[in-house]
Amino acid sequence: MTMNGASAQMRRFNPFALLAALKGKLSGDTGAVAGTVIFLNVTRIVSSAILTRLLSAEAFGVVGIITSVSVTFGLMSDIGINAFIIRHKDSNDPKFLDELWTLRMMRSLALTIGVAVLSGPIANYLDKPDLQMAIAAGGLIFLFDGLDSMMLFTALRNREVKRLNKIDIIAQMFGVVASIALALLLRNYWAILTANLLGQLFRVWVSYAWFEGSRRRWSLSRPRAAELWKFSRFITGSTILTLIISQTDKVALSKLFPLEMFGLYMIATNLAGAPTGLAGTYTNRILYPRLAQLAREAPETLRWEYYHQRLQVSLLYAFAVGGMITCAPLIITMIYDDRYLPAIVYLQVLLVSSFFLMGTLAANQVMIALGHSMFTLYTNVVRLIFLVIGGWWAYTNYGTFGLVWVVGLLEMVALLFGWVWLYRLQLFSWSKEALILLAGAAGLAIGYAANLAGLSLLRLL
Repeated sequence: MTMNGASAQMRRFNPFALLAALKGKLSGDTGAVAGTVIFLNVTRIVSSAILTRLLSAEAFGVVGIITSVSVTFGLMSDIGINAFIIRHKDSNDPKFLDELWTLRMMRSLALTIGVAVLSGPIANYLDKPDLQMAIAAGGLIFLFDGLDSMMLFTALRNREVKRLNKIDIIAQMFGVVASIALALLLRNYWAILTANLLGQLFRVWVSYAWFEGSRRRWSLSRPRAAELWKFSRFITGSTILTLIISQTDKVALSKLFPLEMFGLYMIATNLAGAPTGLAGTYTNRILYPRLAQLAREAPETLRWEYYHQRLQVSLLYAFAVGGMITCAPLIITMIYDDRYLPAIVYLQVLLVSSFFLMGTLAANQVMIALGHSMFTLYTNVVRLIFLVIGGWWAYTNYGTFGLVWVVGLLEMVALLFGWVWLYRLQLFSWSKEALILLAGAAGLAIGYAANLAGLSLLRLL
């Protein structure tokens, strides 16, 4: 297909063809990813509903702090190994995998030790010295993550999506059962922390059991490390900014809020992350490998394929998240008891960021596929400027809730910046982006009606 033909096809919108294309996608890898993410989110929500009845809100606040520490250390040291393996021509070479496994394992060991050493100062800084041991134990997640089979990454490159989905489901179910069983036994935050570690260790075992040739040997290669750094230097700089951006609200609010209130915020954060799981999994497992393959084999088609690959999924995602925003009161009321109702307003604000995330992730993936890895860094600079200036102004004038609103609007600002880059590279389509926003507006309207009807029905019951 020529570029002119592709452009003409993009300008013509046929709703019946769109529905047919969506049906085709949902019957393939995209449908498998969507089904897996929906299943994982449902089991996570059910598990959360059970755990909130076995544990106090303070327990979720503690787990939120431990998770924030782990995310902070992980992003500080992100060297882009996943994207490097997927994009590299030698990804199926055992020697190449040995060298990357070694670098990844060195990083994991350093992180585990670093968290253990700094757990005391971190706990004291947060004015919660009793959490030192829990923070140190949380660092073990890096060790277990580093032990994962490298075949998980080659499977992603080779687009073995359904096999990866099965691993996710099995590991999730193991973690859910473990967390509920340990909560019944321990009745404190150690139940969730221990279950998370056991779940990651179980995933390691599955990643080796399900792939032949998974065993790796220690092979430290300085040339390979230099090649990795050349590829990932912009990604590393960007993830450091991602760290600052994604954890500022957690660090600030964990100090400003009592543990119970911070626990409510973290519950809202986890629920708002449900749709972002679909956005991240789809763009990483479906969109990026496809775009990276086109960049290697047929770069002239990449500009047309950008919207062709993502439009139907983006429409469905925008509609669903729009509905979640206005249906948040019903969601919280149905899942949790009255103690957790204050989480409603946090959930609605944080879902605004989730709404725009699919667009920013898609733009980021096509830029990396085209070799513009600096886009990720520049986008995060824009996010950081908005967070610093907007956060200072909002907190000064509206307090902690003002800061939450700035976090909720971060991805909208990032998407506007991404549109500028897409336009410069002749990738941007006003009609397609407007269609996605209209799908979100339709979701808002239907979600509002469903919320009113659902709450009325609950009052009658």
